[in-house]
Amino acid sequence: MNELNGQTIGGYQLAEVIAQGGEAVVYRAFQPQLERWVAIKVLNIDESGGRRFLRRFRREARAVAALRHPNILSIHDYGEDNGRAYIVMEYVEGGSLERRIGVPASECAEALSLIIPVGEALAYAHSKGIVHRDVKPGNILLMREDWPLLADFGLAKVEGVSQRITQVGTIVGTARYLSPEQVTGEDVGPRSDIHSLGIVLYELLTGKSPFNAGSPAESMMLRMHAAPVSPRQCNPQVSESLETVLLRALERDLDARYPTMDVFVSDLKRVVEQIKRKSASQVAHPVTTKMITMRLDAQVSSLESGPRLFIATSGVALPIPLLDEVLIGRADPMQLQSPELDLQPYGGGSAGVSRQHARFLRRDAGWFLEDLQSTNGTYVNEVRLLPQRPVRLHSGDLVRFAQLTLVFEEG
Repeated sequence: MNELNGQTIGGYQLAEVIAQGGEAVVYRAFQPQLERWVAIKVLNIDESGGRRFLRRFRREARAVAALRHPNILSIHDYGEDNGRAYIVMEYVEGGSLERRIGVPASECAEALSLIIPVGEALAYAHSKGIVHRDVKPGNILLMREDWPLLADFGLAKVEGVSQRITQVGTIVGTARYLSPEQVTGEDVGPRSDIHSLGIVLYELLTGKSPFNAGSPAESMMLRMHAAPVSPRQCNPQVSESLETVLLRALERDLDARYPTMDVFVSDLKRVVEQIKRKSASQVAHPVTTKMITMRLDAQVSSLESGPRLFIATSGVALPIPLLDEVLIGRADPMQLQSPELDLQPYGGGSAGVSRQHARFLRRDAGWFLEDLQSTNGTYVNEVRLLPQRPVRLHSGDLVRFAQLTLVFEEG
């Protein structure tokens, strides 16, 4: 359907093909009424087989339109026009997770920060009776480098629907990411998505497929008879606990696999907490003792007790004002509001700190740190924070605003 470039369908001006599947083509298109770019998935009903897929196409639009989750691609519109059906979706410029596959992750926490939100999106879909059945890197789009969006529910199974679109014994999905029950053509449920997401995580961590073979058919057969190679053999950065969680997700036996996506995600989050604690002990504490202690001894007696930040390279202590909210950034003479914690005198400008970069929040539970959609990011123990999602801080945490690294002490 490349000949549709430049044509208009349902009021949307098709500009270029950005993806192509077995039955439908996805275009980048312009919506003049709202002056915005969208992605539009077009099925040619009049082509051979088009009518057969139309029912599934309509079902995809209805199912996904009912889902409301920050990590699921939004559907704006559906229509049928001159022998073509189309679904209008949010346009994502960042491409898909596929471009990150092939190179082992240098930071396991970064890979987990992308997979956990996708797992939460799938858990939500499962709670609504929808099984994706085609989880793969190409269907995980990146709104930002740290914001994944699950897309393409074209093969989704909707629980409770009496009419079956695919027959039992039909293999549905992408060969490289199929679960064992998909390989054998059995009826699948939410645990199938767990297995597929496990394969994606394995590839992110190791740069390899757990069931690598010369052809898709060989790969499909391999997962029926062989266990995946230990991810720690492929990437020593993978911890024992992360390997245990990952291999459970990849179990051939349904009863041995995670019972629900929620449980899988919960275990992944526990691994992240372990990584953060290890990072704090191996990175933050040596920084505190080795790089700060010489200056800290001379300063600590003159400092009032209370929360503070220590600049890692110099050991300079910055007291945190005892306010409910403390703005962190760089002073700007053109702005009326100056940050309560100005990092400009400490190299904030050259380090890439935004004028309104982040915010400390003082709560009954302790101090929290929140990123304010900064350009270069806010990190705690080298895990990038999502904007407007405060994270609890603990003494010894390594905090990084862009390239400026500090150590938090609660006092």
